[in-house]
Amino acid sequence: MALLGRAAALLALVLASCSSEKILSEQEYHDRATASMKAEAYDLAVEDYQKLLEEYPFSDHSEEAQLKIGQAQYLHKQYAEAIASFQDFQRMHPTNPNIALTEYYTALAYMDQMGKKDRDQRAAENAQAHLQSVLTRYPDSPYAAEAKRKLKEIRDVLADHEFSIAKFYLIWTDPLGAEARLRRLLENYPDTDVAAAALAHFGKYFRKRGDLTRSALAYAALIAEYPQSPDRAQAESALADLKGKKIVVPDPPLPALVESLGRPSMAVAPQPSPVPAQTAATVPPPESPPNSAARN
Repeated sequence: MALLGRAAALLALVLASCSSEKILSEQEYHDRATASMKAEAYDLAVEDYQKLLEEYPFSDHSEEAQLKIGQAQYLHKQYAEAIASFQDFQRMHPTNPNIALTEYYTALAYMDQMGKKDRDQRAAENAQAHLQSVLTRYPDSPYAAEAKRKLKEIRDVLADHEFSIAKFYLIWTDPLGAEARLRRLLENYPDTDVAAAALAHFGKYFRKRGDLTRSALAYAALIAEYPQSPDRAQAESALADLKGKKIVVPDPPLPALVESLGRPSMAVAPQPSPVPAQTAATVPPPESPPNSAARN
């Protein structure tokens, strides 16, 4: 009897397993997946959307299922999988009106993988590219306003990354490396607040190094391009003092500064002061070394 009881229990488990694996209708898969999304059970939602696609590839819900899979993977923090799903969707449905959504969510997936400003910034660069795509290709989409806001955040991060490396090079006395990073910052991220802070920092640095021309260019560029900068008053004072030293600043100053970066210093070498004639005449000659031959 015990043997029969175990066999019956095993049969029940097999039947239950088979019943759980039965094929549902496309609407049932869709409804279960939708309910799982609302319940934030994203792994279950992905499973049911994938089952829908496997069993009913020509369903009216197929495009929605493909899109929702990417969204569910993103919300489940499966960023690489989500990016791949969105890329597949774009390749299979290039004219779908939800392409803007896939670009926006792809950017979010990269943003969530961004590291600190002193780390590799490829994720931030990828996020920037996809946000820019939303604004360029789909300016009227419902994601455009948020994409614009997030793009500013990303560009500030990338600019700050360049500025941090530039300051690091200054600490390690690599002025050409620092200038190269400043040039990249000013060329690629001139619209950021970080650019103004970098100009103020390098204005001080160039002046301390004796490179008065580039110091004046940095301060003049800050005043001209970033009038709302908190460093403007200090820049105006420093620039007035430099102009008093006969330093000429071209207009506009920013391109002139950028063009000079990474090149030999523009500092003027100080000239030795002339020795007065009367002083030179009274300086006694150095003592002659003892004549060894005379001693012998």
